[in-house]
This record gives sequence, C-alpha cells and structure tokens, in this order.
Amino acid sequence: MCGSKKRRTILSLALFWALGLLILGTGFEETVMKGPLREVLKKEETKTMLVQVLAVFLWNLGWLSLVRRRKAQIAGTAVGVLGFAWCHQMLVPAAVSGAWLLTLIGAGDRINHLMLGNRTGKNYTSIGRSILFYPERIALGLVTGSAFWMAVVCGVSLTGHGGIGLWRILALALGFLTAAVWLMKGRFLAAGENAAGAGASVQGVPRRDNTVPGSVRGRFAETFLPDNFLQALLTAFILTMILIQAGRLNIELDYDSLHYGLRSPFVLDNGKGIYENLGMINLVYSYSKGAEVLNLPLSGTATYGFVLTFSFWTTVGTVLLAGHMGKRSGGKNTALWTAAVCAAIPGIMNMAVSAKSDSITLLYQVIIYDFLCLAAETSEEKGEKETPWLLMAVAAYLVTLVFKPTALVFSTGLGAAGLLSLLLWKKLRIGNKRGFLLWIFPLMATAGLWYRTWRIVGVPVTSIFAGMCEKIGFEVKYPFSFANVIGNPWALSAGEKLARLAERLKGILLAPVGEDMEHVIIAWGTGLVTALLLLWCVSLCLRVKGKGTSGTARDLFDGLLMAILLAGSVLSIYTLTQVDGNYFMLVYAVLAISAVRMAGDWLDIGRGIKTPGRIFRAGLCLLAVPFFLFSAMITCTTSWAGTPGFTPVKWTGKGYYDHRAERSQRRIRRGYENLACGVKSTDRVLAFGFHPEILDLDCSVQSYYDVTGSGGNVYLVKKLAYFEEFLEYAGIDYFFVQAGYLAEQPRALEIIEDMIEEGTLTDLTFEWGNMRARVALDQKTEELQTAQAEIFRKNYCMSENGFR
Repeated sequence: MCGSKKRRTILSLALFWALGLLILGTGFEETVMKGPLREVLKKEETKTMLVQVLAVFLWNLGWLSLVRRRKAQIAGTAVGVLGFAWCHQMLVPAAVSGAWLLTLIGAGDRINHLMLGNRTGKNYTSIGRSILFYPERIALGLVTGSAFWMAVVCGVSLTGHGGIGLWRILALALGFLTAAVWLMKGRFLAAGENAAGAGASVQGVPRRDNTVPGSVRGRFAETFLPDNFLQALLTAFILTMILIQAGRLNIELDYDSLHYGLRSPFVLDNGKGIYENLGMINLVYSYSKGAEVLNLPLSGTATYGFVLTFSFWTTVGTVLLAGHMGKRSGGKNTALWTAAVCAAIPGIMNMAVSAKSDSITLLYQVIIYDFLCLAAETSEEKGEKETPWLLMAVAAYLVTLVFKPTALVFSTGLGAAGLLSLLLWKKLRIGNKRGFLLWIFPLMATAGLWYRTWRIVGVPVTSIFAGMCEKIGFEVKYPFSFANVIGNPWALSAGEKLARLAERLKGILLAPVGEDMEHVIIAWGTGLVTALLLLWCVSLCLRVKGKGTSGTARDLFDGLLMAILLAGSVLSIYTLTQVDGNYFMLVYAVLAISAVRMAGDWLDIGRGIKTPGRIFRAGLCLLAVPFFLFSAMITCTTSWAGTPGFTPVKWTGKGYYDHRAERSQRRIRRGYENLACGVKSTDRVLAFGFHPEILDLDCSVQSYYDVTGSGGNVYLVKKLAYFEEFLEYAGIDYFFVQAGYLAEQPRALEIIEDMIEEGTLTDLTFEWGNMRARVALDQKTEELQTAQAEIFRKNYCMSENGFR
C-alpha cells in the first residue's frame, strides 16, 4: 500500500513538473529568446541591475541564514536595506512618505477607538478578540485615517481655499496631534494590551494570533525573522523583490504618472481647493482623485520621490498583509510562501513605482478580502460574533470607490462574493452595531470626491460608467465626451472577438508578445500565475471531495470570488480595445493568497509527515525556484515606464533624486527654458507638443493631445469656432508650441495660423524655434494679421530640438 502511494506521489509530482516546465519554457522562449526582452537583457543598465540584485539577495540571505543572533540579523539586514535606499536616492522620500502613512494610520486608529470603544473609555479591542490582531487594527486605521483626510480636504475645498502649502500645514498639524494623543494614550501597538499577554484575554476574549508575548522587538523577530534556511531564502527573496522597485523608483516615470499622477498642484488643486474647475478636458483629470488627495502634502517638491514612495509603501503593505493572511491560515511557512509569491508577480510589484492609483486600490481591496475572510472564519463565541468584520469591509469598500473607476466593478464583485458565501454558510452577522460609525468618514470621502466629478463633468463616475449614469438621469456637461472610452463595440464581429479573446488569453497565461500585448507584459503575472491557477483548481477539487481538508466557508468564498473575478477578467479581455496587465492585479493577489492557503498542507513540511508526502512537498517547493527566478528576471526587465536599470548610484547628496533639475536640463536641451519660466503657476496653458513631456511646465497645462486624443473630444477641433468656444470655457491664457510638433499635426498648425491671422493669438514670443503666445479671444480683428502669421512661419521651427 505504501509503495503504491509513493508511486502515485511521484507520478503526480512528475506531472506537476512537466506542466510547470512547459509553462516556463513557453514563456521564456517567446518573451526572452525570441521576444522583446532579448534586447533589454543586452543593455548595460540591465546587466548592472542584475548584478546588484544578486548582491542584494546574497547579502540578505547571508545575514538571515548564517547569523544566529536576532539583533545581528536585524542590524545587518537593516544596514543593507538603508544603504541600498540611500545610494539609489530614495531614502529621504521613503522616510517622509512613510511618516505620512503612519500619521494616517495613527489618526485613523484613534478615531476608531472613539467609534468602537465603550463609554467607560476602555480600549476598543474589547469589542472582539480579533481586533488584537495588529494587522487588522492597522488596516482599519489606514482606512479610517485616509477617509478622514479626504473628508477634511473636501470640506476645506468647499470654502474655496486650498493650495499645497495649506495641505502641508494641515498634514503637519494632524501628525503632531496624532503623536501627542499617542504619547498620552501609550505606544501604538502596545497601548492597553501588554497586560493581556499571549493566550490571555481582554474581557474574557482570548487572543487570535500566535504572537509571542513581550516587547515589540520580540514580536517583530517572531513575525519577520526566519527560523530555518527555507524561511531565510523566502525572506531574502521578498526583500530583494521589494528593493528592486526601490532601486528603480526615481527613473521609472511612466506615461500616466507624468500625465496626471505627479501633477496634482496644477491639475487637482491650483490654489482654490479641489472643486475649482481648471478647464481640463481629458478623462484622466475627472477621475475620482482619492489617491492624489492623499498625496497632496507630498506633491509639488523638487523630487517626485515623495509621491512615488507613498505608492511603494502601499505595495509593501499588500505583500505584508498577504503574508499575514497566510500566517493565519497555516503558520510562518505559509506566511512567507504567500508573501514571496505575491512579491514574485511583476503585475503587482511593477506598479509600486507608479503614481497611478493601482497599488493603493489593490491594498484596500486586499483589506476588504481580509475582513471578509475573517467574517467567514468567525466562530460562535461571543467575542468573535461581536466583531463587525462585515461593516469594516464595507468601510474599506467605500474608500476604494474614490481611487479609480474600475474599482466599482472589482470591489463590488469582491463584496458580492463575500456576502453570498456568508449567506450560504449562515454566517452573515453585523456584529457590534457601533461598527456602523466606521462608515461616516468613508461616506463623506466618497460623497465629496464623487461630488467633484459631478460638479465638473455632470456624472459622479466617469470612464466606462458615464453612459450608465446618463441612463439613470445624469447629463454629461460640455465639453466632455465618453463615447469611445472602451472603443467601438461594433468594430469587430463576435467571431473576430472570440478569436482575439483566445489569442489574448494565450498571451496573458503563457507569453504576452505582439502589439496587442505591449501593455500586458509590463505588468504581467508571468507563468507563475498560470501555475497558481492550476494549483488552486486541483486544491479546491481535493478539498471539495474531502481528500484534503474539509470544505469551509472560506473555501466557498474563495471559489465564488475567483469565479467572479475570472469571469470579469475574461469579459474585459473580450470587450476592451486595449488590455493592460494592471487590470488583473486583484486576480493575481487573491489567487496567490488562496492558492497557497489551499496548498498549505503541501508546503509546510513537518517532522511527522510520512515519506510520500514529504517527497511531494519538497518537489513542489523546488518547482517554485525556477518560477521565482523567471519572475525576478521579468520584473527586472519590464516596468510601466520601460526604463532599464536602477537609479544611478550616488553616495553623496541630499538623499533624494532632483527631478526638478532634470526637468530644467530637458527644457534647456529642448530650447524653451526661458519660455517655460515666463508662465505663472496659476496660468492656464494649452501646449502643442510631445505628450506627456510637454506637460512638465509649472502651471495648469493640458496638451493638444488631451483635447483630441484618447479621453478627449476631437469634435472640439472640427471647426475653429468650436475650438475657441472650448478655449473660453477652459480659460486658456497661453498657447505653448514645441518646435517640431506641428510638422505632423496639420490641423493644429491650421488652427494656430488662423488664430494669429484673426488676432486672437497675440504677443508671440520665440526661443529656439519654440513659441509662446497669449490667447485673446476678445481682441478679434476684422483685418487679417498676415504680418504676424508670417513672423510665426519664419520663427517657428518645424524640426524637433534636442532629444526625448
């Protein structure tokens, strides 16, 4: 019997290895050997980067595996991390944005204390033992604190006041107030709980976690430091994957970040609050700006690093929370495997260095997932039943709605799966009714930011939802148009769409190559996600059939959730003209957490396990090695911006990367430094230039592409009268025309010449073939200004200056 079981185990393991190597081999051949990454790997910047990555991994592994003293492990690893961050010029921004994040968490935690605590003033952990689980307390603090800040910004903006200086003053005041409250109430993670100890209870409620009692340092060591070589390997890998993003952060300025994410002082709040209509036409300026509002105190400095590191910390938070969920399911090994798998997925990690809202949206969605999982795992004990996990999940759900429009789909699907599973398993409980108070600030934040969108655009949610809003009575205001946001649905027949769907699925699951996959490979899940999907399906089948652990409410929840997320992903792949890899971040994260949990028994090799089981688990763990190596290589060679290598090493300096000086050098190279310095921060400029580079003017600037390109309204340039009507609506003060741009833009050239001739474009100023001109719609002349038009033709250069 034992021999038969051993043979079945070996056959099963051989099948797993065969499928895994097939997936890996296909991906490697198509993307590296024949595909676009081949040339990237040949670049010197990439080679230097890979050497540094290997050195970082070996440094961390050496300290974590060869050194036994906990203090020495912490010190050695910390020196390496801090040194790496300093020499790659992101340490100071990381510290400042980290302090701001802690301020939001601390403020939110104190607000939660007031909302959930009882009238006697006892710590709000008394409502249920699960609140003692620190990560959930931190997560709930972040949800409430960020919603509170958004509500404050919305409230102040309603008075017509604003400006980056004001938000920095308020942020500092909030930080000092939060610190003062914590100093009075006790330390953050230990207030009111040190007396409880491990396994003790608060008001008769036992602790949920397996934390060792003692100091915060002891808990840190127990949670994060490895106990054996496998754990050291996984921890070193996680740190290395995180530091890859830290090393490249300053040079990975992607299209969308430059378009809107890094320009909040000029496109969100130009001095009068976030409700001022700045005349911006493009779709991206009317999104719900929750992430940008959180970043307002960090914006408008000499470096973009403060904003980018905030996104970086949210990605780190996602990895840590995923690991925490793994620990709750299967102990420390499972925790590290879960965190390592999430850190190995480029589709999650590559968004860490973007100012887009994807990373923070994912973090809050994983928080929702965590809260709903705890609701599904709740026992019948009194303390458990009183914890308002469902109400906490709703609070986090409300906040996700102001980060990006598509969160309405995926967050709602996440919540629907949770509610349905709780209903089917008869675990739908409200818990402590004071939990409804947690909704106050999230509702205020959602209402305030949706009000901004409605006030400017006419609908509370834009993008693909604008049409739905119109059907229920809203009306899109002039000059916005959302008719072609998802492309022309009739451009392809159903058969052509199905063929495209099959080709896209092949690319996403195995190898994203080709023009249609350009936006997938930069945030790809790699073959690791494909393997996880297979592992998840096998594990779920075993659990349902009783061959593994018996099915639970959590299994039902994960099954329903994955079905909904996969169905939504397939629908988007089928429908959308362009598919981006970041659309599937939630699928990647949930799949990683759920698959490792379900296969946790295979990954946690113990002494009492029989030989066949040990063989299978060891073989499965070894199979992860080539997947992790391939994912690390893909992470190093792809990014949202496509810039190879790390930020140049610099051991001396201010600890941050000076993007302002870099912009100034680019303007000098392009020949328009003096023209750029001639506009004030409050001026509104329409720039005819190479997008998004031309948007780096220090004023409220939008580009001609914003008007005519994706997310704009090309109808506005059909006739000159239409265009001038838009200029009046937007309050445009100046045109800025970049040398060489009009050579391939005949309609833009015609508009500019016509406005010069009719006298509505005056005060022409030139510098190295670039031009700035004042818009004067009220000075139209009956006589054509042919002399001015001739001056423009002689001085404007049709050849591009410098290089991009």
